[in-house]
Amino acid sequence: MKRAILIGTLVLVGGASALLSLPQQESFPHARHQGLFPSCSACHAGIETGDASQFVSVQPSTCQACHDGQTAPRVSWDGAGVPEATNTRSVHPGHPQLPCGSCHQVPGTSEEMQVRAAAFDNCKACHAPEADGHLDENNDCIQCHLPLTEATGLSTAQIAAFPAPASHSTPGFISTHGVSANENVMNCSVCHARESCELCHVNAANVPAIMALGTDPRVATLMEGKTWDPSTPATHHVDNWEFAHGSAMIESPNSCAVCHTQDVCSTCHVDTYLQIAEDFTAAGAPRELETSIPGHSPNFAVAHGPAAVSSTPKCAACHFESYCVDCHDGSGRPSFHPADFVQRHGAEVAAQLQTCTGCHSNEVFCRDCHSTQGFAVADQTGAAFHDAVPDWFMAHGKAARQGLDACASCHSQTSCLRCHSAVEGFRINPHGPDFNADAEKAKGSCTICHGTAPGGE
Repeated sequence: MKRAILIGTLVLVGGASALLSLPQQESFPHARHQGLFPSCSACHAGIETGDASQFVSVQPSTCQACHDGQTAPRVSWDGAGVPEATNTRSVHPGHPQLPCGSCHQVPGTSEEMQVRAAAFDNCKACHAPEADGHLDENNDCIQCHLPLTEATGLSTAQIAAFPAPASHSTPGFISTHGVSANENVMNCSVCHARESCELCHVNAANVPAIMALGTDPRVATLMEGKTWDPSTPATHHVDNWEFAHGSAMIESPNSCAVCHTQDVCSTCHVDTYLQIAEDFTAAGAPRELETSIPGHSPNFAVAHGPAAVSSTPKCAACHFESYCVDCHDGSGRPSFHPADFVQRHGAEVAAQLQTCTGCHSNEVFCRDCHSTQGFAVADQTGAAFHDAVPDWFMAHGKAARQGLDACASCHSQTSCLRCHSAVEGFRINPHGPDFNADAEKAKGSCTICHGTAPGGE
């Protein structure tokens, strides 16, 4: 019998499914030799020792003792062939001694040598009594199977034919599989190598469970050319996710790091992304990831004005002043201000509702306009914002003490010296009743009005 084996794949314990038990050679007709062999080890001496070369220890000459053409028909058998490749373990060495039939008896029979290769249902009674089937997610796969990287005899095609457990097809499995992988990554190693995870995990190098898996060129070949089109997580569908994602990232940065790298964070977090993205890889993703910039709708170039005014998002995180000026500076360019802004800008400037210096030089731009249009302080002391306050000339001191920088938008030092200089002008004292000149640290500034500093310096 060509390449017949006395017990076929008797020596391998594990699954009988297409996934993990590969096609068997033609089995030796054990039942027809009922009673001829006193023990299994007579032909399978290597079983007890774990010597794979002696799993089938019988020689052709043994068969020819009977199959001589007279006592029994001749058979053509050249000895045991190369065992079929498999990823099941040889469990006999170290396994508690049991009668061979405990694992190899054909179900429903009791005769000696009514045997078969061990299958999952043989092992289940002791090793997985609660399991619903061979591919049940609660089984401890590594008990019976080698890690894929150690099952070097399997071909790439055989690995590709592995069926997935039913649990892998349940909704949400992709989002939740990390829990079971972290609990028992060796179970995953039976079917997966590191390349299996790297297809989706751009942060694979930062995940201990993934790095615990070996690399395998066969799996790498299977992953070549494959892409992953991830569905948007439910968390991302909340309103204003661009602005609300921070808390989710802080709570579970590794979840974000599966798809996003540091370069995605740096799109908006220009100065702080390294601190924000410590758990993220610096390398680019192996696939293209479309990222949306917070607050930038498709027509943002036209409608960005209100967002820029309110600094939501913070434009300066990504843009320099020149970026805005390139578009807004010049005749006929889009205006940052509403049509009537010139008429009412005084109140907004004084209240500091906008930062004018983002685009304008206050000392040059404002003074030039006010002088040209006849609103210079020298011409009209009650012009612009001041005319909203009765007797502003007499009341301006309080405003000046509260925010002198606002006055400097239109006024120069000479405007104040005409009244407040102790050397010339009206010599009106600008200091309050509790002013203590000796306590002033910048005494050199006193010379602007007084000519000398306190103490006659």
